Amino acid sequence: MVQYTTSPVTTWRAENWSMTSKQGHSYEMYISIPKQPTPPTGYPVIYVLDGNAFFHTFQEAVKVQSVRSQKTGIVPMVVVGIGYPVEEAFASSYRMYDFTPPTKISDLPAKPDGNKWPENGGAEEFMMFINQELKPAVEEHVSINREKQTLFGHSLGGLFALQVLFSRMNSFQSFFITSPSIWWNNRSIIDQEKEWLDGINDTENLRLFMAVGELEKDHMINDARNFSGRLKQIEGKGISSVYYEVEEENHVSVVPTVLSKAMRFIGQ
Repeated sequence: MVQYTTSPVTTWRAENWSMTSKQGHSYEMYISIPKQPTPPTGYPVIYVLDGNAFFHTFQEAVKVQSVRSQKTGIVPMVVVGIGYPVEEAFASSYRMYDFTPPTKISDLPAKPDGNKWPENGGAEEFMMFINQELKPAVEEHVSINREKQTLFGHSLGGLFALQVLFSRMNSFQSFFITSPSIWWNNRSIIDQEKEWLDGINDTENLRLFMAVGELEKDHMINDARNFSGRLKQIEGKGISSVYYEVEEENHVSVVPTVLSKAMRFIGQ
């Protein structure tokens, strides 16, 4: 008979922080720091929304591929997973509040599972928490290159990332967005996009990676495709963007499929 003992599994060079925002919202942060020496300008950093679901995927990709950066194109970077105090990969009620602008429930379609929509409308508070509370805490703990900060968001997290792009673009230099929920609130995010596009000038220095799976619903693909097309019209104004419709991938599988491509792109 095989004899064995059990013990907690710890993630390589990763830390877990419990944080409460000034607004009283609880978060679990997952933070990994590269083993490579700190660059003179500090480490690049990527803030990963839905940290419960995606932190380990990002952390492992960076850990393995940054060992040979010259060949892989993926540089050592700090990974910060922004998660919640739950066991589930996707904390529905938490993320619904944090990732969305205020929206009347009557303006939303029926929820696919038949349940009521959770409370929404906390995106502005969440932006303030990231910029005014989380970032300073990370920067006190590890040397960060403020000129190489990335935000990742998927689905509703992708919607949130677009809101940050359109209202606080200078908070990050790169955005990695998959399957954004542009449909939310009758596509009201497009109004913000128009104002943002009108204000873009030649001095911008921004990188945007966007992807969607070809097996996703038609409106998800069309919304992402159309937004990418509008971005191409301002390519000469300091905006570098790439867009992928990933064959044979769905709403969830698209993230790990494009991760390496995205990390190479934002690391350029």
